[in-house]
Amino acid sequence: MAALDLKRNVRVTLDRKQMYMIGHRPPTLQHTRFGADKDGKVNAIYHKATGETSKFEDYVEIVVNWANMLYPAENTLLEHQVVPLDVYTPLDMRAPGGSTGMHAIEVTMDEIAYQLNIDPVELRLINYSEIDKSSDKEFSSKQLRECYLKGAEQFGWSQRNPEPRSMRRGNKLVGYGMATGMWDANRMLGRAEAILKPDGTVEIKNAVTDIGTGTLTVMTQIAADELGLPIEAITFSYADSKMPFAPIQGGSFTTATVGPAVQEACKALNKKLFKKARNMANSVLKDAKLKDVDFREGFIMLRSDYSKRISIKDVMAANNHEPIKVKSTAMPNPLTYGKKARAVHSAVFVEVEVDEELGMIEVKRALTAVAAGRIINPKTAESQVLGGMIWGLSKALHEETILDDRLGKYMNQNLGEYHIPVHADVHDLQVLFVEENDDFVNDLGVKGVGEIGGVGMPPAVTNAIYHATGKRIYDLPIHFDKLL
Repeated sequence: MAALDLKRNVRVTLDRKQMYMIGHRPPTLQHTRFGADKDGKVNAIYHKATGETSKFEDYVEIVVNWANMLYPAENTLLEHQVVPLDVYTPLDMRAPGGSTGMHAIEVTMDEIAYQLNIDPVELRLINYSEIDKSSDKEFSSKQLRECYLKGAEQFGWSQRNPEPRSMRRGNKLVGYGMATGMWDANRMLGRAEAILKPDGTVEIKNAVTDIGTGTLTVMTQIAADELGLPIEAITFSYADSKMPFAPIQGGSFTTATVGPAVQEACKALNKKLFKKARNMANSVLKDAKLKDVDFREGFIMLRSDYSKRISIKDVMAANNHEPIKVKSTAMPNPLTYGKKARAVHSAVFVEVEVDEELGMIEVKRALTAVAAGRIINPKTAESQVLGGMIWGLSKALHEETILDDRLGKYMNQNLGEYHIPVHADVHDLQVLFVEENDDFVNDLGVKGVGEIGGVGMPPAVTNAIYHATGKRIYDLPIHFDKLL
C-alpha cells in the first residue's frame, strides 16, 4: 500500500514480536470416529473440526475432507465449525488444513490397526482406492501403493515388533510409526515470453517469484530441454509484475503452472524458428514438417538424418540478426480438468527413541516416499520434501505458541522460548521418489512437492511415540512431560 501511494520501492522490516500481529496456523480441535470390520475395511468415517477465525475476518481451512478422499467408506459425516475469537486472523501456513486434518485421520487409522492387530501398512493397503470417494472421481494418477511398499522396504519396516513398548536400545524405548500424506495437485493460468537473441541464447520471462524453492533452476531446465539448448544458453528472468502473468508462489502449483507456460512459449519459438529455417535459401529442411525435426545442441536436425541440419545461429543470421519473440499462455482445459481427482501422495516412516526415565524424544530417522508425477529436478525436489519433513518434525515435537487467554497475548514471542529444531534434533532423513506418469495434470506431467513433505510427518512421529511407549498422545506438540 505504501509503495503504491508513494510510487517508489518501500521496505517493511518487522521484528519477531511484530510478526505475531500478521497471522498464524489456527489451532483446531478435532473429533474422529471411524468404524471398520474385523478384516480392517473402514466402513464409517466421522470427522469434526472446530477452528478459529478473527472477529473481523472469516478464515477457513479445508480440514475434514481428506479422509474420504483416501479411504472409500460408504458412511461418512464431515463437520467443520469456525469460531470467531479475539485473535488476529489466521493465515495459510504450509499445507493449510491438510497438515491439520491428516494428523487426526492418520492417528485414528493407527488406533484401528492396533485394535484389530493388523499391520498399519497392511491396513492402508486393505483400504486402498483408485477413486476419490468424496467426489466419486478417479485419480488422474495414484502410485501411493508403491509408496507404501517401497518405503516400507527401504525403511526396514519388517523389523518392527508390533507390540507397543517392546523395542529397546539401552535405556531408550524404540518406536516405529508410519502415516499417509496427501495434498492437492493443482494448476493455474500462466503466461511466458521467450526471446531468441542474435547470439543464439534465449531469455524466458515470467513474473513468478522464487522463495528459495528452485524455480529459477527448474524453469531454466524446462526451457533448455524444449529448445534443445544447453543450460548456459538460457536466461530465466522473473519476479517483475510487468512480465507475463504468474500466480503467487504457493499451493504447490508453481512448477505445474509456470512450467507448462514456459514449455508452450518454447514450442512456439521452435515453430517460428523452424519456419524461418525452412524458408532459407537452399534449406535442407525445405520439404520437412515440424514433426520431422529435432531441436538439439543448437541445431534443427532432420529426425531421419541428423547430418541434415541447420544451426540456430545461421537462422538468426538469415533473419538479419533480429531477435525472435513469442508469448504463450497455458491453462487447464475447463471442460475436462474437473473430471478427475488430482493429488500428490506420500508414505512416511519414522523411528523414534524415547528416554524411558526422562521422556525425552528423538526422531532418529525418517523416510518419505513420494508420488508426485514427473520429477523435473530430483535435487531441488528432495530439498523441498526434506524441508517439509523438518517442519513436520518441528510441529510434532517443538513449535508451540503460549497464549494468555485473559489478555489474548502470545507469551513466547522469541526464539528463546518458541522452540524450533536445531541441528542436534535432525538426524537421518531420506526421500524416495516413486515413478508416476500423469499426462492429465499438465503436458509436463508434474505435480507440486512443496507441501507434501510436511503433511504425513506429524502423525508418523505421533504413531512412533505410541509404539515406543504405549501412550497415545493427541495434543501437539508432544513434549517430554506428556510421557512422564
